[in-house]
Amino acid sequence: MQRQPKYSRDLPEERRRKLIEATARCLAELGVAGTSVREISLRAEVSPGLVNHHFAGKEDLIAQTYWQIGETVDRTLDAALVAAGPDPDARLTAFVKASFEPPILDSDLLAVWIGFWSLVRTDTRVFGMHREVYAAYRERLEGLLGAAAEKRGVTLDTRLTAISLSAMLDGLWLEWCLDPEVFSADEGCQTVLNWIGRLWGFPDTGTRSG
Repeated sequence: MQRQPKYSRDLPEERRRKLIEATARCLAELGVAGTSVREISLRAEVSPGLVNHHFAGKEDLIAQTYWQIGETVDRTLDAALVAAGPDPDARLTAFVKASFEPPILDSDLLAVWIGFWSLVRTDTRVFGMHREVYAAYRERLEGLLGAAAEKRGVTLDTRLTAISLSAMLDGLWLEWCLDPEVFSADEGCQTVLNWIGRLWGFPDTGTRSG
């Protein structure tokens, strides 16, 4: 029997939130190809027409879902940095550790990122969003690395080092999402911390846990 949505009369912002959450669930379970306006509206329990009322189609919904997840990531990292206190080493370590814990380390997010990445090369607005998000992310990393380097009196090209660290975090996150049995979250975290330690001339502390 064909499912019939129970249309709701939520406020506009509540509808937008439900549509974004439904898009994330669709992408996680069905991938980009299986995510349609109809499927999203069914899961959000709104009429299909409301999707186009609040968003400029499926591509816009995917982009806004990506943005919303990015906001969640930012809040998570902000909370980790606040909890770490003012010490540059503690803040950099907290940033890395938070990157290997939920809600950031979540294999369901991979489908959302893939959907967004598929639009980066074809949609100039999405490309601009991607550039803005990653620029802010790298700028944060530059600040953390710069403070830790200054503490030790080490000269560091913070821009290129931040790009390298971002690529390492992204790569390990992607590999873990594709197959979490290859390495544990703790091993991924320690791998990154070892790499950072080598910037300061520290020896590796090992990547095996247990």
